Amino acid sequence: MSPLLLLVAILLLIIYIYHYAVSRPPNFPPGPVRLPVFGSYLQLLAGNYRYPYKIIDKMTSKYKSKILGFYLGSIPTIVACDFESIKEILVRPEFQGRFDSVVTRTRALGDRLGVFFVDGPYWAEQRRFALRHMRDFGFGRRSETLESQIEIEIRDIIDIMQGSRKDEKVHKNGLTYLPDVFYPGFINSILVVLMGIRFSRDEDEKLRFLGNKTMLFQRSGDTTGGFLTHIPWIRFFAPKLSGHHSNQISSYHLQKFMRELIEEHKTSYSEEYMRDFCDTYIRELKLQQASADITTFSDDQLLLTAIDFFFPAATAISTTLVQAIIYMMHYPEICSNVQKELDTVVGRNKLPSLNDRPSLPYTEATLRESMRRTTLTPISVPHRATEDTYFRGYFVPKNTMMITCLWSMHMDKDFWGDPEVFRPERFLDEKGLLKKKDYTLPFGAGKRLCAGETFARQNLFLFFAAMMQNFNFEMPDGKELPDINHQIPGIIESPYEFWVRAIPRL
Repeated sequence: MSPLLLLVAILLLIIYIYHYAVSRPPNFPPGPVRLPVFGSYLQLLAGNYRYPYKIIDKMTSKYKSKILGFYLGSIPTIVACDFESIKEILVRPEFQGRFDSVVTRTRALGDRLGVFFVDGPYWAEQRRFALRHMRDFGFGRRSETLESQIEIEIRDIIDIMQGSRKDEKVHKNGLTYLPDVFYPGFINSILVVLMGIRFSRDEDEKLRFLGNKTMLFQRSGDTTGGFLTHIPWIRFFAPKLSGHHSNQISSYHLQKFMRELIEEHKTSYSEEYMRDFCDTYIRELKLQQASADITTFSDDQLLLTAIDFFFPAATAISTTLVQAIIYMMHYPEICSNVQKELDTVVGRNKLPSLNDRPSLPYTEATLRESMRRTTLTPISVPHRATEDTYFRGYFVPKNTMMITCLWSMHMDKDFWGDPEVFRPERFLDEKGLLKKKDYTLPFGAGKRLCAGETFARQNLFLFFAAMMQNFNFEMPDGKELPDINHQIPGIIESPYEFWVRAIPRL
């Protein structure tokens, strides 16, 4: 090739790359340029590899906009970083879609199953059925049966932490291992609803194993979806580095565990008595199979529905509880205020109950502040635009990824004034009562609101109040407090596991 032709080829390549980098859909929000294959994803990672959403937050200042637009891989992406914009994304029907990805298919037997990562009429029917029938067994409402089961779990954990029941895997030399000590309690709480069973304390190690495998899935990617979502072929070259290997291992163990429980149910199933959600699904599946109509009900769908409700109950609630305990160690005066309220309202002769909850506004406000200050899912689960539309004056092409940067909203100085400060009083009125309006969105909003919000808040309140009523927490000699700003990144962000001294209150 002549030097002239080579020069022309190089110039054409430069022009193409430049055009590719700056090209965007018409009337798209401002944002960074994109690179071939990776889009703007590498720029996010280069800015903050562990917490890319913090770079997104900084971009709002650079581009002078709370709404940003860029590409993640080949996917056009719009990010909302303020309360009003986030709320709009969460409630508008055009933004209720989910993305089909290697991550979600790996955990769903290579298909699109479950209720959390699917969309359309399939999702609507399965979610509606699950919530309607899980309520019959205490999920998402008040239930004396379920609450009594949760109390049993709490008392067992208290016994371990006090040393009255031996379990050296999570308690030895006066120290308790967090969050592992909590896994069996939260897992049993959701299994009572799903499968009508509670594993005995002799099987705690099995439940902790499942808790850790579930956490492996939560940590297999980053909050944007990770390389597997944006560049799925990377799994063939870097299965461990990309998180694909962890996803496979976690999915295998969860599927195996839940499938065994379902098969046991089938052998003891009776039309005369519905023991739990699994029974109601089996009954509906039999009815659907007896008809000639096309149905969304299947054995695999039951499996994934159960897993979808299991994995956040196992890990997300325990992570949030541990984070709240960490804040109490960092702010002993707030911990003292929580304990004074509990002593006044509940006393020491019984565990706090949901009946006490309305009379414990400071305790509730402390939990809300903990979930605001450390956002469990900093950008929530990305949504997908199901049609061409407009958002806040910007054009949104069909299949655009819609991201709600909850961390930005929860840490917005214009909104909160002093977001870096841990201050439960921001959720209380001048009379010390909870404000009616809670502007935090840890569970999302709209039809994609976390289906387990009520269950999670109830469990979190009961466990946290019981821990504060019965213990003071401090680190072992020579160990520093966990850094509240340094989390393990993933689909959720979680503190590192650690040993803590739980000192019984006298």
